[in-house]
Amino acid sequence: MDQSKFNNPQGAAQLVAPKRSFSLEFFVGLFTAAGVAAAAYLAVGLAGLELSSKDTYLIYAEFDNISGLKYGASVEIAGVPIGLVSDISLKDPVAKVTLKLNRSIKLKDDDIASIRTKGIIGDRYVKISRGASTNYIPEGGTMTETESVIDIEDVIGKVVHSLGGDKDEESKTDEAKK
Repeated sequence: MDQSKFNNPQGAAQLVAPKRSFSLEFFVGLFTAAGVAAAAYLAVGLAGLELSSKDTYLIYAEFDNISGLKYGASVEIAGVPIGLVSDISLKDPVAKVTLKLNRSIKLKDDDIASIRTKGIIGDRYVKISRGASTNYIPEGGTMTETESVIDIEDVIGKVVHSLGGDKDEESKTDEAKK
């Protein structure tokens, strides 16, 4: 027996699918997708991940002492952040610091990189002092002009040692006179 005739006898109305329109479920799904995308964007931003590095380049600087400098520290010119410290390694006997800089900023070959302290807490950052040269450091190049950290403990130690040294010299001259 022919099932099509049984299910749809002659004269019976044809089943017509309802016309589809944007429904509440569609808008809820769209809102949910937008919420997930926004959460993913914020998670990537808060984690500090970079999805592209087209707008940055690397420069290296070698310091005798980088005490207190950490990954992610700011690199600044005239107080304006232009990049960050992306790596610190030991290239015996100096510390090699990798600076990730904005591509819009070009460093000159006589610019001076120095490590300074910011604020009362003592966070360290790299300060770039501009030079007068017209030659620029190429991408992946190394800064030759650097100033290391001035450790207050070293300064105090030298002052105490020099004060103590003067007393020793005075006692030696007193003994020589006798």
